[in-house]
Amino acid sequence: MKKEQVFELMDAIPPDLIEEAGLQAPARRRFPKAVRAGLIAACLCLALLGTAAAANPEAVAALIGRLTVSIHPSPENPGYSVTGGPMAKYPLSAFSPALNAASEGRDGPVVSLTFDTWDEVRAFLGRDIPCVWPEEWDTGWFQVLLFHTGSEVLWGVDVYSVDISRQAEVYAEIRTELWTGENASTGLGALDDSSITQLPSYSMPNGSVAELVQVTDPETVYLDGTPTGVRPQACHGYFMREGILYDVTAHSPVPPQESPEAQLKTVLDAFP
Repeated sequence: MKKEQVFELMDAIPPDLIEEAGLQAPARRRFPKAVRAGLIAACLCLALLGTAAAANPEAVAALIGRLTVSIHPSPENPGYSVTGGPMAKYPLSAFSPALNAASEGRDGPVVSLTFDTWDEVRAFLGRDIPCVWPEEWDTGWFQVLLFHTGSEVLWGVDVYSVDISRQAEVYAEIRTELWTGENASTGLGALDDSSITQLPSYSMPNGSVAELVQVTDPETVYLDGTPTGVRPQACHGYFMREGILYDVTAHSPVPPQESPEAQLKTVLDAFP
């Protein structure tokens, strides 16, 4: 579309509509060329964003929910941090009566409960909490943590589980309406002499985008003590969905059968 056509469309608003809205029609004047170009670009960007949102709202939501990985450059403080946009703050009424009762009857700042199946965890969380888990997750237990640390109120509910057959683990962080924080934040301190590499982002089938980080151990050994040389030790994936932060890790099996990155993507693909 030529810039002249854009201006024609902007000038095509009927004056009676402006009067009905109680607005003062602005005096016609020409902006400098650079300003006019900027206004045109802004209008086109807004139009494209609106079109994309209407055509694929999940893609736009994934873009807004993207996380940022920052690798610590200091050898004295190895590791990395992951930050993102605002986390959802779910009202206490959205959680199940059983979860609220466990919080109210606590003996300390952290309540730890163990469940055998994901269906039990879903029921305990409450059906209004949109936490999801990989399909066909092969594990014998789930751990649910209720956090009141530094406060007398329930501000955090985390879910953790390990799949031994996949050499993988998943950690989900859920925040309540009583959480005083705002943005997503997590990370990992690396082992001494380990190297950290950020891998390309991975688009998941459910529309989320995971940020991948690989940790390589310079001297991993087999169980019999035989050195394997430098190889990936673990691959971590982080993504947000409906304001919940997920931390997924795939470990390198001994002996290695599949790379941690490939295994991690298999687990990420299993999220509904």
